[in-house]
Amino acid sequence: MQRQNHLHKEKSTDQYTAASTGRVETQLPLVNPLAFHMTDWVLGPDGKPLFMGTSSNWAFGRRVLNMTHMRCTGHTLSNEGLLFDSAVYDLKWDGNRFRSSDYAFEISDLPTRDHAIYLINSVKFHCGRLFYLFDEDIFMERFASFHEDPHGFAQRSPLWYVHYLLILAFGKVFLAQTRKSQQPVGTELFVQAMKLMPDFTYYNADPVEETQVLCCVALWLQCLNHRPAAHRVIGQALRTALSCGMHTEMRSPYLNKDYVERCRTVWWTIYVLERQITSLLGVPPGIAEESISTPFPELPGQTQKLIALRIQVQLSQILAKIDQTVYGRDGKLDGRYIGATQLVLRDIAEVTQRLESSLDLHANEAMSGISRVSAHLHLQLHQCIVLTTRPLLYIFLQSRLGQSRVAPMQWIQSESVKSLIQICIDSAQQMLRVLSLLQDQGLLENFLTFDLDAAFISALTILMAAAVDSSLLPDHSPWSQCAYTILGGMALHGNKIAELNLKELRLLESELDQILAHDSQVLPADSMLASDPQPNEASLDLSLDTASSDPLSQHLGLSFSDWNYELSSDQLINIADSLDTDQLGWPFGELAG
Repeated sequence: MQRQNHLHKEKSTDQYTAASTGRVETQLPLVNPLAFHMTDWVLGPDGKPLFMGTSSNWAFGRRVLNMTHMRCTGHTLSNEGLLFDSAVYDLKWDGNRFRSSDYAFEISDLPTRDHAIYLINSVKFHCGRLFYLFDEDIFMERFASFHEDPHGFAQRSPLWYVHYLLILAFGKVFLAQTRKSQQPVGTELFVQAMKLMPDFTYYNADPVEETQVLCCVALWLQCLNHRPAAHRVIGQALRTALSCGMHTEMRSPYLNKDYVERCRTVWWTIYVLERQITSLLGVPPGIAEESISTPFPELPGQTQKLIALRIQVQLSQILAKIDQTVYGRDGKLDGRYIGATQLVLRDIAEVTQRLESSLDLHANEAMSGISRVSAHLHLQLHQCIVLTTRPLLYIFLQSRLGQSRVAPMQWIQSESVKSLIQICIDSAQQMLRVLSLLQDQGLLENFLTFDLDAAFISALTILMAAAVDSSLLPDHSPWSQCAYTILGGMALHGNKIAELNLKELRLLESELDQILAHDSQVLPADSMLASDPQPNEASLDLSLDTASSDPLSQHLGLSFSDWNYELSSDQLINIADSLDTDQLGWPFGELAG
């Protein structure tokens, strides 16, 4: 009652009708605070305002941490030691490129031919089934020519040489076991490639190779947490592809069939990367779906690769739909939100069905391992589910911490709301299961950010759910510890982004624990703590101990059946069909009564 009285005092006159008029007191539908028209800004380490994208995982985590810190301490969160774009790794380069008269092609530091082939093969393993970063036949033909006359060929084919440096950079970082330097292994090759990059304004390049080079650069920058720069570069690749008509069917007697096949393959790599990078930055996509008519490449003899490509594209389309509906201008936690969620869940169910039939996580029962490509696609699918449903968790945590004017906690008892929150938690747990299995097999990606993003948003979801209502997740510690172990392993391999993610998550857990413990003993849920407690040093210990030889599945105490749990397409359809579009349109006057 005290909490409701407190909230009633804060009701604004433009939201409510006055009691003296004799009309029924109601409130406008609850607005999704993550929707496009509610975007916030935050000051970066240099004092400049940074855009907080709607669907950005980084922005979402920072909002949650800021809100929790303010509730716990009464003070705004300091930027010291937090993750920010372009502030993790120092590339020792100011962006200036060499002039041809000032720089000679230096190849003395490049790996030998055999070593280079080994590095190229590692790129094929880590990226070849997901992205078309180079055409193997053409690339290796030029590779042979380069090793016959390194200096001469590098000068005659400067774009290929830049492409070669980028592929070598990826190969080196993929094969690195530990990284104690201030930069990822291979950074020197990446910087050298950037310094030699032609100015594409006037440079007459093969459009396929040009866009492949730009995709390599965008992917590398994304891995270094240079998200705005990655977005600009992938946008350049997209515009180049558009200007060459790669988004069309490309039917013309003037076009060679092999060229068209290459264009179609690289187009879908550009598309997938562009959709993922824009979603992670939290900005609108660069091209509308209805403007794309290009078919998939044929890829003869590569059936599984084509299936994986189709699923990747479907998931990228879902990302765009989530950004435009759940996080669109009209995004509100009412019937429209539920309706948008229904559509997204049905799309996800379709992808799930295709994964079940073609790329199931445990397709070979005789082997305990899982496919790296299948794992990647399952992680992407569950991230789509979390991205769709986490606005509910956010608004409930706001209320739980007394940081909102409304008290929507009654909604958590509705079947529609409970099912959406539960599927959010289930997806977070499933991502941690998949990541743990990958770590047990030594297949966890320590440089590409896809596994890192999955671990971070899973842990964030788990911590939020446990704080919102203990009945949602009675004991979050095995799951949060699982995420910490995964991030700690990445940090041991030199990933500073993972180390900062780990630090922020442990700080969040510590402050949530303090708030909940204090509230349960002394204060009502909407009170602000007057003291400024220091985080528990033990809880903030960034120990990265992953030395245990036991698989994480044993460490968590989960049975084999639990570890192989997966949401089915039928379950997703049933959840979508059961959602009641009227339940989130209730007037708050009725709830408060």
